[in-house]
Amino acid sequence: MYELHHKVNPKEVIVGWYSTGSNLNTYSALIQNFYSQETAPHQAIHLALNTGTEEGQQAGIQAYISSPVGVSPKPENAVFVPIPCALHFKEAERSGLDLLSSVASGSTDSYPATDLDVLEGALVSLSEMLDRVLTYVRSVLAGEVKGDAAIGRYLMDTFGTSTEELEKGTFNSSLQDTLMVSYLANLVRSQAEVSSRLALATSS
Repeated sequence: MYELHHKVNPKEVIVGWYSTGSNLNTYSALIQNFYSQETAPHQAIHLALNTGTEEGQQAGIQAYISSPVGVSPKPENAVFVPIPCALHFKEAERSGLDLLSSVASGSTDSYPATDLDVLEGALVSLSEMLDRVLTYVRSVLAGEVKGDAAIGRYLMDTFGTSTEELEKGTFNSSLQDTLMVSYLANLVRSQAEVSSRLALATSS
């Protein structure tokens, strides 16, 4: 798999391995030792992804490197030392990550059943961000806070682009598509339920 991947991305190299969960044990040390040979002379990095599915735990990412333990170190004898780790993602991926993190942390009762639930959450988040922007702008206009030219240019670019998209009807067309998909899904669900009840009535 690495050889095939390397043909498409020749500049990428293996820096370590990852696993789900937060348990570090002897097997983790053995795997760490294997990948340390692949990443030599650099230490292999172990990325532990906690999905938050276990009770009392929250989703998160932690990175480790290993250090041998004992007078005559063995592959299975190692201590994992935490190292700083930050999550970077593209702006287009924010909505998906926010949705996954909200479900994993238990802030929602279940996965969103329809596209309208996702749309509602996005609109609520957008409304909160607009409130923060409006509060900042009002504070600057009232002289309570010194205005930042960089923030002003960023807001001009953002709202200028948003206005152009609204004028072109991009948002309206996307909203209509979402509503149409939700309507069709509800219609199919209703027809399936009616068909199943008719089948039960016929068989009885």
